[in-house]
Parts: sequence; structure tokens; C-alpha cells
Amino acid sequence: MSNTTQAWQPDESQQRVINLQQGIHLVLAPPGCGKTQILTERVRLARKNGVNYADMLCLTFTNRAARGMVERIKANIDDVAAAEVYVGNVHRFCSRFLYDNGLIAAETSVIDDDDALSILARYTEEDEMKVAESFKRRHDYFEIIFLSHLMHQIAQAHPKNLRLHADCLSAEDVHAMRKLCELNRIDFTPQAMTDIYLHASTYETMLQGAQIDYAALCLVVALLRKMKFAKQYEDYKRENKLVDFEDLLLLTYDALVADVTGVYRRYAWLQVDEVQDLNPLQLAIVDALTAKENPTVMFLGDEQQAIFSFMGAKLDTLNQLRRRCGAHVHHLSVNHRSPKYLLNVFNTYAKAMLNIDERLLPEADNSDMGTGNELQVVSSNVLDTEYKDVARLAGNLQTQSPNETTAIIVNANRDADDLSRALHAQGLSHFKVSGQDLFASPEVKLLFAHLNILANAHNFIAWARLLKGLRVFEGNAAARNFVQALLRCAMLPTDLLSADKPSYIERFAHCFDTEEIVVFDTETTGLNVFEDDIVQIAAVKMRAGCVVEGAAFNVFIKTERPIPAMLGDIPNPIVAELQHNTCLPAAQALQSFMQYVGNSMLLAHNADFDYNILRFNLQRYCPSIDLHATHPTYFDSLKIIRLLQPGLKQYKLKALLEVLHLEGTNSHLADEDVQATVSLVGYCRQKAAEMIPAQQQFLARQRVQHCAAVFRQRYAELFNAHYARLYCVPIEDSKPALVQVINDFYTFLLEENHIQPVPNIAYVEAYLQGNMLAGDEAQALVQQLQAHIMELNTLKEADLCGSGFIAERIYVTTIHKAKGLEFDNVLIFDAVDGRYPNFYTRTDERQTSEDARKFYVAMTRAKRRLFVSWALSREAYNGTSRPCELTPFMRPVLHLFAGG
Repeated sequence: MSNTTQAWQPDESQQRVINLQQGIHLVLAPPGCGKTQILTERVRLARKNGVNYADMLCLTFTNRAARGMVERIKANIDDVAAAEVYVGNVHRFCSRFLYDNGLIAAETSVIDDDDALSILARYTEEDEMKVAESFKRRHDYFEIIFLSHLMHQIAQAHPKNLRLHADCLSAEDVHAMRKLCELNRIDFTPQAMTDIYLHASTYETMLQGAQIDYAALCLVVALLRKMKFAKQYEDYKRENKLVDFEDLLLLTYDALVADVTGVYRRYAWLQVDEVQDLNPLQLAIVDALTAKENPTVMFLGDEQQAIFSFMGAKLDTLNQLRRRCGAHVHHLSVNHRSPKYLLNVFNTYAKAMLNIDERLLPEADNSDMGTGNELQVVSSNVLDTEYKDVARLAGNLQTQSPNETTAIIVNANRDADDLSRALHAQGLSHFKVSGQDLFASPEVKLLFAHLNILANAHNFIAWARLLKGLRVFEGNAAARNFVQALLRCAMLPTDLLSADKPSYIERFAHCFDTEEIVVFDTETTGLNVFEDDIVQIAAVKMRAGCVVEGAAFNVFIKTERPIPAMLGDIPNPIVAELQHNTCLPAAQALQSFMQYVGNSMLLAHNADFDYNILRFNLQRYCPSIDLHATHPTYFDSLKIIRLLQPGLKQYKLKALLEVLHLEGTNSHLADEDVQATVSLVGYCRQKAAEMIPAQQQFLARQRVQHCAAVFRQRYAELFNAHYARLYCVPIEDSKPALVQVINDFYTFLLEENHIQPVPNIAYVEAYLQGNMLAGDEAQALVQQLQAHIMELNTLKEADLCGSGFIAERIYVTTIHKAKGLEFDNVLIFDAVDGRYPNFYTRTDERQTSEDARKFYVAMTRAKRRLFVSWALSREAYNGTSRPCELTPFMRPVLHLFAGG
């Protein structure tokens, strides 16, 4: 039974929202109104009302918000089953949806922006490093990448309002397509656009004899070039089983819309946070995931903080939801975070600059009007001195209150860099959150590539990053090409880590032909190899590729541990089998099995699980038998079939039997599953015979042998040591295993001069140990990787802020990265007209309105003091000085500030 701590008492408006457990609702919640706690309480109440945790879906815009909700649920709901609630951002949900439902190949890797640019540079034949360093070239490349997504949406007939980055097709591009249609005497339709995209090279050839004026020809050639590159990028991803972040959304939407029979799960209870930041496609995915019959859906947002239009978010999203929800629009009316003097600033600004009805603005839960110096406008003579003045002010605040946090919030990454230099010049330690993210740096991506490989040896991108990072290859493209070549030969880079061993597939084939193999399977009380019990072991022996007649083994085993009544949606068949069969004591059954095995090679499907749960059961019940000593190696038919038959959507035994048309049934009973595995193993041996000659030929190449030797020398010892740790039970009071592995690899990379020291790397370790892995310290490395690898891959620098593990009290951050964070003191830098609003978009009403919201977001990060800084003049491009004006956004609140 779940319950919650009673320290927090909701106000009246919060309680009304908590109690909304039917219908579709929109809740508008300004900063400081206790939104996260409300979301947690709604989960608790829904469970009390009979909704299963597994049937709840909680979506957010950022991973940081999702982590905050998860932490609040853990802290406030005393029920281990609450971990079944899905909490995550939309991209992460889509990733899980695609993998779990077999909609993308099991070994598919997710690429980031840097990977995408590198792949595209392969076709443009440009230096990817120079592209990455050029703002214009990066922009041009992303236009091509966005075009590939847009053409997918056009081909799939997505509604126009859902199309991502529609502006990547310029007016000139549209004119060029119309010209091509005119030349081919076809109508300009979505089908025609798709045909041009799919056959750009053919259309290029057609132009050679076409009657077309030179200006139009230039436009057409430029369009076809862009389309050709976009299609090549799309093809490369498909051929190498890669998806980018936009693909996660597109493929999920396609699957849900096509699912007219309800194959995929829908949710009847959802809550969606930060809804103002979702783009229309993300919102459409949420709608497609919502059950049709009587759903309970709560959208939570704040129009005052809608600042992500550059990522496709639209303020109109909230207006659409208002219309959809009708009378079910609610407002939180009490701010529980800000002192009254700050809330007066926020509310006055929101009313005047954001056109918020003052009746909907929250009230403070306190009467703190401050001492008079908490709100200040500070000016400098020129911009150059403003950097120094703001740095000095931040230092003074730190001296006055050493435990308080101070954020200098800027509008651009360049400002952050210059301020960082000014702080360093004054000897002020600080944490900068801008520009390239710490977790996006090549060094940290290399560290995490090692973790990803330990978690999943089939991760294509992780291997490519590792080979490049260890300087086995100088370029990303060469590293990817090498991994591709290995995969085409049914090998992994791990096959190169031993100089005197054949490939994994060749070793399997040799063992199959010449040795005795015990094909076995276990049924267990759960999935924890360290603690759960085996309740059935079944096996057969194979000799020279044939099953040994009369040598089958099958035993049921007593246990004191509870056995799950259900396996997913089906009754657990082992429950009835245990009731109707004689069950032996664990020690007797396990000893009998090991005597049966003798010196034979072990093989199972997903053998890492079966081997290791057998190993730890033997440690508990037969401590004299050390499985690792008697059988240090084993074969895994799951790994074998993934190498030999890449690209399948699922590799579960049941799916393989169907796809490969093999004999056997996957009944979740060990004896029947063993027979199915035998069928699969025979199939694998046939496929191996086709592949081994190609492997041998590839490995015989001098260039391959050289690369393999370098790779082996630089990585084999470390990989083998860490791989051996996967299932080691950690020593009490030691560092978490995952942190130890990162430390080891980082130290190795430094000592071998593969990387330079990474500033703030200690904070990554502190965050992992004190936050992400809190409560999981005693787990083995494999458990920590399984639980957290996806979260690791989505970490951002801003996640470290406010985590309690950063010693610096001064932060420099852009507005977008500061959203969702809180600081005792906030200094808004360079608050002049021309920056707020931006000079170049001042005639664009929508952009000016977003700039006003950005300024609001910057102000509302403050918990105690707010300073607005500006320079009276700045140097013009011709060397003269020009006067500046304080941002017009300050006019309605200027009277509340000292110095205004």
C-alpha cells in the first residue's frame, strides 16, 4: 500500500488540481507554484483510486524535469512499485517505444548533432572539423538534415501543421521544384516533390539538354544538390541502423497513426509537463498515445516561459489546448518560492509585457518586502567595463554570503565566454553553462562510449567514437567505415582484442562441430541474477552438431522466494508446473546439473543471464562449485544470431522462431525453450559457414592487422578488466562500480595522452555518485549500466547545477540553459535595447514577444536578489562610441528597482 510524507500541505488551488482525476485539463502554473509536488501527489491519488502505476504516463520537455519528478516520487511515495510509472521526456519515451515494439532494429544506435554533421561531411567531401567550427557551414548542413526529415513527413502525408523545419525549403527551392515539374509536364504535388527527392540524380541528368534560363538553372542545381545530400544522409542512417533525435519522433508518430487495430499500448492516465515547450509533432504523439475511452489527461504549462520556438515550439499550442479543454482550464494561485518583493516584479512585468490577466497572477505566501537593496539596476560606462563590474559584483555577493548561489545570465554564448574570462581575471571560481555542453565534449563522449560498449557490445556509434578517440583512426568517417566492415563480416571490434583467437563466430562453429555442447535454459523467480532463485533447469547435449538421444535434462527446484503470477500479460506457466512436478532442494538439483554438464561447453539464449544466475545460485547453495573456474567461457545464441542476422527488429526466441521459420515453441518453460534454442543453433551454424571465409579474408589484410594490433595494444587490457567486473559484487563502502570504471578509463586516457584534462570532470563523478547512483551504490556494474545507461546518454551540463555537488557558488549561463534552475542571486547582463528585444528581429512581433518571455525567464530564476546590468554606451564598428538605452522591457518595473 502506498502512502506519502505529510510534511507538505497543498494550498487550495493545488488541491483542486490534485483532485482532478477525470477528463482533460490544462493547468497554467507560473514559476514557484509547486508544480512538481502536485504532479507527484496526483500519481499517489491515482494509484489510490485504482490506476496501476504501469498504466501511468508522465511526460516532460526536458530530462532534467523528468529527473526532478522521479526524485520527488521516490522521496514522497513509499511504494517500491511506484518505479513502474513511466517518467521521461518525449524523445526518451519514443526511443523506448520503438525498441520495445520492434519498430527499429535491435542494434540501432541514436546519433547526435556532431555525428550527423560528420556523416554528411562524408558526402560533401569537406573537412568535418572545419564544418563544425563554421557557424554558416553548420547552418547549411542542418538545413540539409532538416530537409531529410521534412521530405519524410511529406512522403508520409503528415499534416502541414506537424511538419518540422518547413522553412528548410526556401522560396527559391519551391520555385526550383515548380520549374522541374514544369519541365517534366507534371503537376506540382507532394508526390512530385517526393519523386524529385528520391531521384535527384536522375533529374540532374535530365537538365543537361533542358531549355531553361540560367538563373532558374542555378536554383534547380542548388536544390537537387541539397536533396541528393539529404537522401544520402537518410540512406546512410538506414544502412547502418542509425536514427537521429528527429527520427525518434517521426517513426513513433508513423507507427501510432498506422495502428488502427490498437496493437500498441495507449494510456488512459497521462500528465504532460512543460507543454508550452512541445512542438506540434510531439503534442500529436501525446494525443496518439492517449486512450480514446474516458482518458484522464493533464497538461501543465506556463505561457510566460515559452522560449523554445527555435526548437519548433509554438505559443499557439497553449491556445489550442485552451480551446480543447474548454472549462477545464485551471490556474495555480499561490507562489510558494518567491518573497513578495520579487513576486511583485514578476507579476507587474507579466501583466504589462506579457499581457497576462492580473486576476490569473499568483499571490505570495509571505509578506516579505525586503530591506530595499534586493532589486537593483546597475550601469557601467561601456560594455568592456560592464564585464569587469558584473564580475566584481558577483564576487562581492559571494564574499557577503558565501553559501548563496549567484547566476550571471546572458543572452549569448559569446557573452558567457567573455564573462568567464572576466571572472577568471579577478580570481573568481565559477561554473559556466553555455556553448558546448560538457557532456557533448569529445572527451566525455569517449568516456561514455566505453560505458555504452560495456552495456551493449553491438553499439555501432560507441565503437566508432572509441576507435577515433583512441586514435586507431584519425577521422570519424574512417572509424565508422571500419566498424561497418567488421559488422558486414559478422564481427565486432571485440573479435580483435585477442591476437591468437579466431572470431567469436568461428570459435562457435568449431565448438559446434568438434565438441560437446550443453544447451540449457533456466526459469527463475525474477530477473536479478544475484538474488533470484532458479526454479527449473532444462538442457540437452549436442555432439558434432546433433542432439544426443536420451541425454535430456530437466529438473524443478524448490524455492522460498515468491514467483511472479504473470509474465507481462500472460499467466506464468512455471507456477502450474511447480505444483504438478516434484521439486528438488536447490543444492541437490544444482549439483545434479553440474554433474550432467561435466566438461561440456555451455550455450544458452541470452546466456549472460542464464550463466550468471546459475553462477550465483551455485554460490548460495553449492559454494564448493565455482562456475567461473570450471566453465570460464560459454556461448550465447543471442549474440551469435545478432551477428549473423543483423537488422532484425527483435531477437527474443519467440520472434526468431517466427521470422526464421524454425521449429520449436517459446513457452517460458525451460525444457521447451531448450528445444527452440537447439533449432536456432543449427540455423546459426549454417549461416556461420557462409560467413567464416569472408571473416578470414578480411582479417588477413595487412591494413586490418595493423589497425587490430594498435587497437588491441590500446584497449584490450582495460576492456577485459572492466568486462570482468560486470557481474562482480562490489566491496562494501567502495565507490560505485560505474564511477570506478569511469575513473579508470579517464586516468588511462590521460596517461596515454589520448585526451587533455577535462575541466569539471570531478563534478560528473560527484553527480553520478551522489545523485544518479544514490541508493544503487551496492549494485554490480551490470545493474548500474542497465538502470542508468540511457539516462547517462541524455545528461546535460545544467543537470549538475543545483545538484549540491558543485563547489562554485557563481554560475554563468545562457537563458535557455537556466530555465528550470533557481539561484539566490541573479544578474542579468547587458540588458540594453538591441539585446532585449533583439535589434535584428525588433520588427517581428512574435520574436519580440518571445524575447520578452526570455527576459521574464531570466528574472524569475532569482530567489533573493535581482540585478539588471547595462552599459551606457558601446563601441561601434567604426571605432566611435554610441549611446545605449536600458531595455524597454524594464519600463513597467523600473520603479521597483534601486538605481532605476
